[in-house]
Amino acid sequence: MSAFIGFVTGLMLACCGWTALSLAMDRHYSDIHGRGKEPSMAVRQLFRAMGTLALLAAFAVCVALEGWTIGPVLCLGTLTAAALILVLLLSYAPHRVVIGGKIAAAASLLLGAGWLFG
Repeated sequence: MSAFIGFVTGLMLACCGWTALSLAMDRHYSDIHGRGKEPSMAVRQLFRAMGTLALLAAFAVCVALEGWTIGPVLCLGTLTAAALILVLLLSYAPHRVVIGGKIAAAASLLLGAGWLFG
């Protein structure tokens, strides 16, 4: 069960990372917040930093879960699955991307704490 929780934690972190990185882009930001709206430079840099940290954390979870031989491969698969989820959300329900990102962030924190300390 610990491996499953670790995998889901990595997947949720990857979803958070891709969501934050997509919100740093003008096109996706305007899809969610209305046409013509753009994020300020401070907001854009914050989203980029949060997205990068979340993707690095997903990589760390995958490597901790499977080691250095299989961990990076697991991370690539996890990043691909999370990107597919985000692409479908951005295509069919762009207004729910922020809510999905917040749910993924909360789930990754809870599952990560349970996986580390459980």
